Amino acid sequence: MDIGNGIGVTTLPDNVRCACGELLVAGERVGVDPGTGRALCLWCLADVQAGRARPRRRQSSGHRMPAVSAPPIPQPAMRRPRRSRRSPSALVPLVVALSLVVGALWLRDQVVGESTDRSIAGIPVAPLGDLATGPLGSPVTGAGARASWPPVPADASNHPLGAPSAPRSRSLAYAFMDTLSGPGSEPVRWDPCRPIHVVVNSASAPPGAAKLLSTGLGEVSRVTGLRFVLDGATDEPPASQRPPTDPGRYGDRWSPVLVAWTDPTRVPELAGSVAGLAGPAGAPYTSERDKHWVSGTVYLDGPSFTQILNRPGDGWWQGQAIVLHELAHLAGLTHIDDTSQLMAPRNSRQLTFADGDLEGLRRLGGGPCFT
Repeated sequence: MDIGNGIGVTTLPDNVRCACGELLVAGERVGVDPGTGRALCLWCLADVQAGRARPRRRQSSGHRMPAVSAPPIPQPAMRRPRRSRRSPSALVPLVVALSLVVGALWLRDQVVGESTDRSIAGIPVAPLGDLATGPLGSPVTGAGARASWPPVPADASNHPLGAPSAPRSRSLAYAFMDTLSGPGSEPVRWDPCRPIHVVVNSASAPPGAAKLLSTGLGEVSRVTGLRFVLDGATDEPPASQRPPTDPGRYGDRWSPVLVAWTDPTRVPELAGSVAGLAGPAGAPYTSERDKHWVSGTVYLDGPSFTQILNRPGDGWWQGQAIVLHELAHLAGLTHIDDTSQLMAPRNSRQLTFADGDLEGLRRLGGGPCFT
């Protein structure tokens, strides 16, 4: 169906986001921009039909979205019209319009979720780096730690493989797993000149696990500029203390990141209301300039994710948000006591990275090369 201006209306086959940031779920009726093919939410359709400029981001009616960095579009001053005593029927269009808006908001809440105050899965998520002792390698004395490092891999480069896409922000709502000593509080980072290899143990993976992981890795890669490579499946079991190298299993290289879909019987820290644990592992170092992340783990509770993903409406987005939270731990962020950020210990309606999360991830993508 065409509603004018070349805008068509269709039914979504899958969950997507409008260009303005609104969450659109499968089965929802949306507009289609003929120029880009992008889905348009109810609000953007109204903007198109009214000839108004659409904002890049707007506050979602059902979920908190990242803060808007651009100033509001100024509106011209309007003279208040004089009330007509002879035209009480002029109020009818206004009443009808308000009824339509209220009805649309009610319908959207029914599609997206029963309560806008519901937290992600109602569970906290905690990083392994916060729970384990010493995520970094131990200091090494003598000739230096670099002699113990594996050889430079063939896929390494002498320049960064990507650049952070997150815009610079003044937000301070982020915290790092570890920082270098000295002025500036520079974070410990990954080597941006090497791909970060990832292996997956899918022993307790829920349906859709591969899509959750690939989408999450793609988003963290986009924001940080770091490059992830999925090496495939592994039978390596999750462990509380995983060394940064495992020559017998992976050869003479840093161990790839282990993503394990598991359960509390194998990882007791997942018992109760914890859905995931994650954190990076560091190389042995002699000096501060040698500190960097080289491996890591992401442990996800498969049975809990199965329940989350089966929730009607935004269950998939809730699961995706938990995966993003854990992958941000892997990148080097720790918890921040700000519930407007995705890296808060207990999420409150945040389904994607907010301004502080993005600034922290942007900084983590700007490390030096170790090739």
